[in-house]
Amino acid sequence: MENSKGGLFNVDELHNTFHAGKMLPIFFPNKDPATSPLLPKKVADSIPFSSSKLPEILQLFSIPPGSSLAKAMEDTLQKCEYAPGKGETKTCATSLESMVDFVSGAFKVAPQDTRFITTTHPTMSTASLQNYMVLEAPKEIKSFRKVACHPMPYPYAVFFCHYDEDSSETRVFKVSMVGENTKDKVHAAAVCHMDSASAALLNLTDKQGKSPMCHFFSAGDLIWVQ
Repeated sequence: MENSKGGLFNVDELHNTFHAGKMLPIFFPNKDPATSPLLPKKVADSIPFSSSKLPEILQLFSIPPGSSLAKAMEDTLQKCEYAPGKGETKTCATSLESMVDFVSGAFKVAPQDTRFITTTHPTMSTASLQNYMVLEAPKEIKSFRKVACHPMPYPYAVFFCHYDEDSSETRVFKVSMVGENTKDKVHAAAVCHMDSASAALLNLTDKQGKSPMCHFFSAGDLIWVQ
């Protein structure tokens, strides 16, 4: 588990070493997904959302230009404007309704026929690097498609959502663990990028740059499945 401190591991390790009782050194950020408020779609759609409108947006939210938040907002807008990668479909959802519409369109089903997987740690008190004991073998979440949605730094909730047309490139697992020191229970979502080329673009390959790697999602990151 050479990469485990950074939250990286390969599929073989997931299957062969993540057994009940195994201790793994992992850092889980203690994120609060509710920090940025969710806006109704009608309100969100009325607010400019483009890098060319950044000065107007900063003024609207009384955010000083040049501040760390202003820079983070600029990075978010630029990432949302990047062209999708080969075989990728993406969007930046500025409301819950927009995210649900994108997800249901990806699966071509009604919203109620989808669900999301995320990392939860209901008892976690502080973020720390510690050993976590695996409570049971990882469970794979089967779905013909997986849509990932990541919260982005912004004054209100914005999710960067994307998926690959080839569903075999991504595998999703649920892993239950408990902290050795804090006794915090974590139900972690683990995502494995099976395509070496895609994994390389995300810096998720081993030292030889060949084996696709897996990583844990932080709280607030969502994996939508059917």
